[in-house]
Amino acid sequence: MDLEAKALKVTAVLDPAAIAGITVPNGTAKFAVKLRVAGRTLSADLNAKSLRRCVTAVQAAEEGGVAVVLQGRLEGDVIVDAGITAQPKTPKPAAA
Repeated sequence: MDLEAKALKVTAVLDPAAIAGITVPNGTAKFAVKLRVAGRTLSADLNAKSLRRCVTAVQAAEEGGVAVVLQGRLEGDVIVDAGITAQPKTPKPAAA
């Protein structure tokens, strides 16, 4: 049976240390990034304000305390409608 999909969604978990080192210039609306995965290079244009918030959150968090997630729709080698977030990790409760 052949199925057809309207879109291929992408969710990529990124290295917070790589995000912490990004400098996003003021006055820009979009910031282009390249993502290498499985021998393939994908590109995405991120909202500069969202990326600045993400960088700030990573820098403020303790090491290993945040997960950085990039999401969007894959069209060829471009992630369109891309968004990025830094989500705090909640510590797992100790076993009793």
